Amino acid sequence: MKHNVIGRLAAVVLPALTLIGAAALWLLLQSQQQLVLAQQTRFDYFESANQIRLLSGQLSARIRNYVTTGSERDLSLYYHVLAVTEGRHARLNGKTLSNEQMLQNMELTREELSLLERARQATLTLARLEEEAVRLMASGREHQARQKVFNPDYDRYSEIMSDSVNQFITLLLERLERNIQREQRHNRLTMAVLAGLLLLMMAASLWLGWRLCERGETRRRLSLAGHRGRD
Repeated sequence: MKHNVIGRLAAVVLPALTLIGAAALWLLLQSQQQLVLAQQTRFDYFESANQIRLLSGQLSARIRNYVTTGSERDLSLYYHVLAVTEGRHARLNGKTLSNEQMLQNMELTREELSLLERARQATLTLARLEEEAVRLMASGREHQARQKVFNPDYDRYSEIMSDSVNQFITLLLERLERNIQREQRHNRLTMAVLAGLLLLMMAASLWLGWRLCERGETRRRLSLAGHRGRD
């Protein structure tokens, strides 16, 4: 009776532990995937936000060079950067997306969106001043054109745009870092559970193996005793 119980335990416990271990391994793989996804999201989001900041700086630099030197090359470069921000030319990574399209692909908080809207409003004002400067240059009024992009208002809106994007990037990276840390904790917990289950399976296997060996030894002794009794 006792031996039958051990056999039944072996038939039930080991498969159950194996299934639980397989489930824990699946959860670990899922956790690893979520961690990789969180890290990739942080990289992609930072790259997108940084492109907005860099391209805005390039627009200001190109238009100011143009109104200062009258160089058609600077004007051409200005329009090229503008086309990139509007999704009419490909970016360095080969994607043809406007700034707005890039941001639409990002899952953002209300506070982050508020900062981006503040930056967008400042950018619209800068674009209007830059457009006026180009028209003045085309009509030969270089001095007035320079005044459009070299003045306290232009500097102030440039600073608003830059500060807003910088604050946005800071908030974004902090939030994404928290996401990564959460996934790392979940990953470590899953690994600990999996390790515990493996140890439990090993202990159960050793115990059952020992009990089965003991059972075999008992049978052998009983068999020998039976032979001696007949002799």
